Amino acid sequence: MDDLIPTVNKLQDVFNTLGQDKIDLPQIVVIGSQSSGKSSVLENLVGIDFLPRGSGVVTRRPLVLQLINIPSKPSHPNSNSNSESDSEPTEYAQFLHYPNRKFTDMMQVKQEIQKDTDRVAGSNKGISKIPIHLKIFSPNVLNLTLVDLPGITKVPPFIR
Repeated sequence: MDDLIPTVNKLQDVFNTLGQDKIDLPQIVVIGSQSSGKSSVLENLVGIDFLPRGSGVVTRRPLVLQLINIPSKPSHPNSNSNSESDSEPTEYAQFLHYPNRKFTDMMQVKQEIQKDTDRVAGSNKGISKIPIHLKIFSPNVLNLTLVDLPGITKVPPFIR
C-alpha cells in the first residue's frame, strides 16, 4: 500500500504532462457552495497557509494538490551553522507550469496561484475548467491528492 500512492502520483504527473485525463485516479475532491470554506478546510488538512483568500469568487480554477511526504531533516547538534540556506528546504511547493522552481515562501505560492488564475481565467472574475497543478512536499503531510473546485453559485459566472 505504501508504494501505491507514489505510483498514482507518478501516473497523474504523466497524464497531466501529456494533457490527457483518460484514467480516473483516486483523489479527494472538495465540493460546496461559493464562500463556504472549502479552501480553508484544505488548508487545515494540509497545515499550511498557501491559498488565496478574499470575498466573492476566489477559487476560479480547479486546484489539483498533490501532497508528498518527505523525510524531515535530522538536526545535527554538532553543526556550527545556524543557517538553513546551505541545505534543502524542509517544506516547499512546485507548480506543474514551473517544474524546476521550488517555492519555499507560501506567500509566493498564493501569488502564483492568483497570477496563473488571472492569466487563464482573466482578471474579470471568470472561471476556467483548466486546473492548476501544485505539489507540496513536507514532512508534515500524508501522501494524498486533494482537489479544490470553484464554488457552486446560483447565478452562473463567466466561464472560459
